[in-house]
Amino acid sequence: MNVVSRGIRNALRSPLRSGAIVIMLAISITLIVAMLVARSSVNAKIEEVKGSTANQITINPAGIRGGFGGGDPLTAEQVTTVTSTAHIGSVASTLTDQAGTDDTNLTPSLELGSFGQRMQRFETSTGDSNGPTDVIQGDGSSDSAPARPARTPRTTITGTTDANSIASDGSTLTLTSGATVDSTSSDLVALVGKTLAEKNSLSVGSTFTLYGKTFTVNGIYETGNTFQDSGIVVPLATLQTATEQPGAVTSAVATVDSSENVTATVSALKTALGDKADITSSAEQAETSVASLRSISSLATTGVVGATIAGAVIVLLTMTMIVRERRREIGVIKAIGGTTSKVITQFVTEALTLTLVSGVIGIALGIFVSGSITDGLVTSASAAPKTTQGQGPMASAGGMRGTGGPTQRFNQGLQQVTSTVTPQIFMGAAGITLLIAILGSALPAYLIARVRPAEVLRTE
Repeated sequence: MNVVSRGIRNALRSPLRSGAIVIMLAISITLIVAMLVARSSVNAKIEEVKGSTANQITINPAGIRGGFGGGDPLTAEQVTTVTSTAHIGSVASTLTDQAGTDDTNLTPSLELGSFGQRMQRFETSTGDSNGPTDVIQGDGSSDSAPARPARTPRTTITGTTDANSIASDGSTLTLTSGATVDSTSSDLVALVGKTLAEKNSLSVGSTFTLYGKTFTVNGIYETGNTFQDSGIVVPLATLQTATEQPGAVTSAVATVDSSENVTATVSALKTALGDKADITSSAEQAETSVASLRSISSLATTGVVGATIAGAVIVLLTMTMIVRERRREIGVIKAIGGTTSKVITQFVTEALTLTLVSGVIGIALGIFVSGSITDGLVTSASAAPKTTQGQGPMASAGGMRGTGGPTQRFNQGLQQVTSTVTPQIFMGAAGITLLIAILGSALPAYLIARVRPAEVLRTE
């Protein structure tokens, strides 16, 4: 029987001890695989965030944010200036408007509630373009409330050059039916939020009136956000024409060719637009948001190193114990002609057998639990308090993005880390398993080399 087969047989000749060793090693390797998966997945998410959103610049008209503030919209010339600025690859321009019951035959799907009532508290009893002139009665005397208008909800209209820009996570807008619109056209077509469509029994091909024109429903979208799903999306030029605001833009999001060029591009835009626009970049928000992911990556790396050391120590102590127990066997083998290298090979094979069996079990378990471990780490990191600055386009009730803009997309995206087991992780886990066996066998090999047959046979 050669030394390799003898080593494999010896590794399994004590089932109880071998089983205990395999279990301990398997736990270490399971942790190694889980941490490798978490580290790889988190690093991939960091690169994704930096590549897709950290290179965005938001340009708002000075004094305007969503449906609040004052000032004037951006002009077509200013948007052209943004588009022609160096390093800017694309610009998504947006114009938002609020349609009252005089502007459309659609019934709003949102109820005002206490917040909506408060936001409309300055309306006069003469009525306005956002609703009817119904009046809550009062005789105006000191003993009764003065006459004031009935407050009615409005429907948010978003004109955009990129329909996907209203998706809350910044990805492709999800359509439940129909097709998207050509955002570069001036056609009388629209995407209708699911909630608003259900409220008005709209489907693909249905028509409705808006600003005195007849629009056709091209598709029904769903974002999962009640506010966003209660609105309408049309091509930018269509809304500009319908509302008699040629060239007007209430928000523009510029995508820079590289995150490294964001700072210089922001500086160039501030110089070109002056005090006519408020310019912010998402690079700082992105860096702040991914800080928690970086801590997870560091923790995972520490976990891999710690588990590797633990596994090597387990093998080291086990093989050291085995060498001491079988010192007489080693001496006899050497006495009958066995070389030191052959004896070392036999014991290293024994260590490799135990480690490889543990590796197979550990890698399988690691793959199985890696998803839940990664989710747990990400959830814990996302729950930590964060301070973010600024809001993105349409950040308030006047826009379709709700209340978060890029910052909201960062925070949502950070919780959407997908655990993926790649070939590199398999290779890394296998390499670490082999490293554990080598490190754990180093000292036992040295002890074997020091065994002298004469001394062993004389004392034992």
